[in-house]
Amino acid sequence: MVSSDMAAVVGEPESLLDLSLRPEGARREISNWKLAVYALPSIPIAFLFLPVSLLMPAFYASTMHVSLAAVGGFLLLSRSADVILDPMIGKWSDATRSRFGRRRLWMMIGTPLLMIGAAMLFMPMTKVNGWYLLAASFVIYAGGSTVGLPYSAWGTEIVHTYNGRARMAGLRETAGVIGSLIAAIVAASTGYLGHGVDRYTMSIMGWAIIILTPLTVWIATSVVGEPTAPVAVRTPWLPSIAALFRNRPFRLFCLTYVIFTVGSSIASATLVFFFSDYIGQPNLVGPGILAVSFITVACVPMWLWISRRIGKHRATAISLLASMVLYAGLTPLLHHGQGWLYVGLLALLGVVSSGFQTLPMGMIGDIIDYDALINGQPRGGLFWGVWSFAQKVSPAFAISGTLSLLGAVGFKPGEHNSQASLDALKYIYCFGPVPFYVAGALLLFWFPIDARRHDIIRRRLDARQARQARAAV
Repeated sequence: MVSSDMAAVVGEPESLLDLSLRPEGARREISNWKLAVYALPSIPIAFLFLPVSLLMPAFYASTMHVSLAAVGGFLLLSRSADVILDPMIGKWSDATRSRFGRRRLWMMIGTPLLMIGAAMLFMPMTKVNGWYLLAASFVIYAGGSTVGLPYSAWGTEIVHTYNGRARMAGLRETAGVIGSLIAAIVAASTGYLGHGVDRYTMSIMGWAIIILTPLTVWIATSVVGEPTAPVAVRTPWLPSIAALFRNRPFRLFCLTYVIFTVGSSIASATLVFFFSDYIGQPNLVGPGILAVSFITVACVPMWLWISRRIGKHRATAISLLASMVLYAGLTPLLHHGQGWLYVGLLALLGVVSSGFQTLPMGMIGDIIDYDALINGQPRGGLFWGVWSFAQKVSPAFAISGTLSLLGAVGFKPGEHNSQASLDALKYIYCFGPVPFYVAGALLLFWFPIDARRHDIIRRRLDARQARQARAAV
């Protein structure tokens, strides 16, 4: 059985498509409006990726006067705990049984933790140093993991089909970019009032997280149900992790995601500095983020349409390659004072980057289905825990390395910099992401699970579940 199931992913005869099971289109899927409600918590979760990764290094370096090397080092150190924390949360949520469900209960537990972390990180009450940044970032990331990991696993369990997962990922990304839009509107509005990435701006960001997190989690967990949890199978900790990495599609997916996320994190870590110090127009940081966020949302339907025709993995690869062309081909041509031209370029970047920001979330659910077919039990929480660590550790290493490199070339945020330091900033921002985007795109072309193969996997899972149901009766 194992060998034939493996073949379903690595390549089976076309005759398997004639199995007398329900085709993908006949499966009953969750309604679009419930998927939209499910997507709501992605709005505050997005603040962990835009303000925290994009604005926080500049805030603590420029306003709070923590050195670039310390900011990068302590952020990296705070994420190192996730190597244990994220898989543990995922495995615990897999094994939890309660009247609130297993995923929704953990989201409720994580909500107050995330709110406390937002207050600490965005609204420091005293003079801070790197150790304070370490503690505050650990709390907010721990809260984000406790909310986000069960939330992601929940999503893969309420949607089963290949294209349905892309639709779910699109709605989640839309909600996430709405969160980014809120952050961008805050930054643009405070910039209009004469504020940069300062205490005033960041405190509004913090209050947005504190208000939106409990509200959206409450609505989603109240309206959208959870599927009946399968019988819990207790497995030792280390063998469970090792078994995940025997899953070849998962290994390839994790490697690919880590690689291209390093590239996008290099760009994120330097974007504010590029605007403020190289272009010399810090007041346009908000409009720039607003432009790229709005266009990213607007282009989600386009990338869903593309993915239905060529597959999620190929569409993601094309998105990465197109983004690489913009970074390396057009951005280096910008000069001091051309901020509005750069805002327009960021809007164009939103068109091409919407694909790789949206589609990978739908791919992980397909991998979990394949693992359930091979191993006989769903382990979505553990998968999301390990993948979440990969999501977090790659930006942490990239941001730490990038900030240290900027310090090594003599760049100092918000101060008078030599032309050589500013040129180094430009080259790091424009060309740093390119090799990672190219390598990630090439690896994605080898990803083995497409719509046809996933349909075989789902039909076999459906057949197994039907046999188990008949046996139970």
